[in-house]
Amino acid sequence: FLLFFLCFYSANLSLADDIKNFQIEGISLNDSLLDFFNKSTIDSSRAWTYKDKKFYSLDIFSEKFKNFDALQFHLKKGDKKYIIYGVSGGILFGEAAKYYPKSEKECKNKSLEIEKDLDSLFINAKKERIRKVGFGHEDPGVIRQDTYYFLDTGEVWLHCYTFSKKYKEKNNIYDNLRLTILSEEFRVWMNTKAY
Repeated sequence: FLLFFLCFYSANLSLADDIKNFQIEGISLNDSLLDFFNKSTIDSSRAWTYKDKKFYSLDIFSEKFKNFDALQFHLKKGDKKYIIYGVSGGILFGEAAKYYPKSEKECKNKSLEIEKDLDSLFINAKKERIRKVGFGHEDPGVIRQDTYYFLDTGEVWLHCYTFSKKYKEKNNIYDNLRLTILSEEFRVWMNTKAY
């Protein structure tokens, strides 16, 4: 389970009818992570594994990010080229482990701002918006505001997570906004084999 899958958006989003042309911090699907980070940084970054070992996820924090606190990359195990099958960027709200009552509103406002850009980029995509409390998460008090864009070549996800006070304190986490782009191959694997 990923406790970290954060996000925010880049002000200069690339025009992209095809998800492969969409960028987060100048990084697209099918790019090599080695074009952006050296192997030492990649190997020392926090990795997340799944029940099925075909893919793994890697968190990278860097001061060179202009709009994000961190990025997460979805990579194929054993791939020495580190080809990117998914990327997420994120922004944090409040402090870790401390309840921040303004998170839900701040995240929703930022999410709506990003949504306008995504709507103009993915005109023909099927779009779905959902608000859930506790559903599909180990925190029964988490408030999730999710927007999905479904394309032939993959998916774009926009999530706001506002966690309960108890859960934040126990897990030392932040409320966060996540913008994610996933290749169709990774999306299918995640929905059918990852867990």
